[in-house]
Amino acid sequence: MEENKGSTINYMKLTSYFLGFITFVIFVYILIAFKKILVPVTLAIFLTFLFHPLIEYLQKFKFPKWLSLILIIFFISGIYYLIGLLVVANFGTFTAKLQTYSENLAVFLQQILSPFNLTVKEVAQMFNIKTEQFDVSSLFQNLFKAGIIQNLFSSFSSMLGDFFILLIFWIFMIMGKKQFEERLKSAFEGRRDIIENTINSINNQLQSYIIIKTITSFTTGMIVTIILWLFGIDFAIFWGLLTFILNFIPNIGSVIATLFPIVISLLEYGIGVKTISLAALLIINQNIIGNFVEPHYLGRQMDLSPVFVLFSLIFWGWIWGIPGMFLSVPIAAAIKIFFSNIEPLKPIAIIMGRKVAEINS
Repeated sequence: MEENKGSTINYMKLTSYFLGFITFVIFVYILIAFKKILVPVTLAIFLTFLFHPLIEYLQKFKFPKWLSLILIIFFISGIYYLIGLLVVANFGTFTAKLQTYSENLAVFLQQILSPFNLTVKEVAQMFNIKTEQFDVSSLFQNLFKAGIIQNLFSSFSSMLGDFFILLIFWIFMIMGKKQFEERLKSAFEGRRDIIENTINSINNQLQSYIIIKTITSFTTGMIVTIILWLFGIDFAIFWGLLTFILNFIPNIGSVIATLFPIVISLLEYGIGVKTISLAALLIINQNIIGNFVEPHYLGRQMDLSPVFVLFSLIFWGWIWGIPGMFLSVPIAAAIKIFFSNIEPLKPIAIIMGRKVAEINS
């Protein structure tokens, strides 16, 4: 009897693990298959958390909700438009600088190879690379033939289309946020306290994360722009904007944002005191804000294990690409808050976080 009972328990455990695995596979498949819809919807949710406090603030000054929403829409559309203008303007200037960059790159490579008694041509011949005179017009002809430029324009058009889908979802979500929360509490009347605590936790923590992260990223971008402008680096405003955007991607975003201006400085001025000083200032800026300022303000709100943050970054980056990387930390925080308010899932919430005492209490 006991052997049969033990085998039944093992069979049930094995079945539950198998069903769990199948559920996870189906869940991942749905995330990938419906990416075009789910990414704008998820972005709209987090934009709702970002701008809903602003709508409530404007309502204190007797602004109607519809007027507050219109003002915010104009603000977001204006930023989106200015970013597009900045990208297009810098792209045109960058093409004009390609000739100079290619010449400086050749000199830079020669400086590196000279201790080994090698030339750029000799290295190029080793890898069967042609080293004719660099020609910008022929480069763009080749890019056009390869379909790269067409893909860039189609990607931009796709982003524009996604923006309008996101905007539509966001309008409905932000207008009905309070009503949805009340309906959710009413739907689970027997567990109203738990639902209310979960909603308040998600509101407080996600709003704090998104607002503080936006402020710190903007500050980092502004400081980077000022540093690059003082050093006379090309496209200072563009690199500052890129820093602001990439800082929303945990871990690797700040590395990429720091690397690009340093490469441009190398192409402009080579290895020297100017480039080394610039690199030092950019790295110090990222480290102070990333390792001291952000943890100070976000530490109490976002209790997430660095390992879990990295796992979330890899998973959502694989599922949804770059948008998934931006959303990885807010999604991880929402999952942890949700799990911490459901008794059977609390152990998972503890594993996802750093502190044990707060969850257990």
